[in-house]
Amino acid sequence: MTLVEIQTRLTKNAVQQQQLLSEFTSAVAAGDTAKQALLQKQLAKLTSEMQHLSDEQHYARGADHDIQPRSRARVTGKTIREQALDIMDEIGVAVSPATISEFSMATTGVDIAPSRFASLRRDEERAAQRDIGARPAWIVPALSTERLSQIPRLVTNSSWPLERRLVGARSLRVNHLLTTLAFLERFVRLHATGAERAKAVERLLLRYARGVPGAIVSGETQEPSKIRAVLRAELEAIESEDVAERCQAAERLSRFGDRQRLWGLPPSLEGGGPVERAAM
Repeated sequence: MTLVEIQTRLTKNAVQQQQLLSEFTSAVAAGDTAKQALLQKQLAKLTSEMQHLSDEQHYARGADHDIQPRSRARVTGKTIREQALDIMDEIGVAVSPATISEFSMATTGVDIAPSRFASLRRDEERAAQRDIGARPAWIVPALSTERLSQIPRLVTNSSWPLERRLVGARSLRVNHLLTTLAFLERFVRLHATGAERAKAVERLLLRYARGVPGAIVSGETQEPSKIRAVLRAELEAIESEDVAERCQAAERLSRFGDRQRLWGLPPSLEGGGPVERAAM
């Protein structure tokens, strides 16, 4: 939602609450306890909605401050968190805020400040503690397979399966390969249609691909099919072991409560501990 849409819904919510409070006052005067109970439920629902909208307004205002369109930038109309979640879903693995920023700039021309993510993650955690069901997805930290604790420099999407949000001994390499593949596929699509942003994405792709032996050969035309083949070959050699490690850790993590599954275990419980079924 845009900031204007959020403010319109907040105003409507406030009017509805005023009407219900007026009806509640009349029900109290009449001694109608059944109607009071019904109105209390409706008021609770509106209060929860108001909190959710207030959070969205906070993010939208933050986005207006932190996302600075450069020349020829495309206005997305989305908040930072919405853009970050979209980018994470396209890449498909835990990534750093810097990678999200680079991909956003290359694909849309919109500069998302990586420094914004520290406060954004704190805001996400506070909002989820109030009502975990308020949004279909949250921006949460990646978790270590060894200790099931946070890896603050990497972010993930809470709607992903547990194993996709975990990072093991081989995951950083696997994730680099998969991130490069995601950049490659976006470049191929843009290049096929002659899109304006194709060159920017190609520069990003080549920079990441240089970290993969054999993917880039100086003095030669860089063929997407060759880059893809090299990336896939290395993935085949290490991905299965990485997936196995992450799945084992996911099984351990699944025994904990909602909060631990999203934000990890505190240091005192590193590597496991008493199963906690705490609700958000």
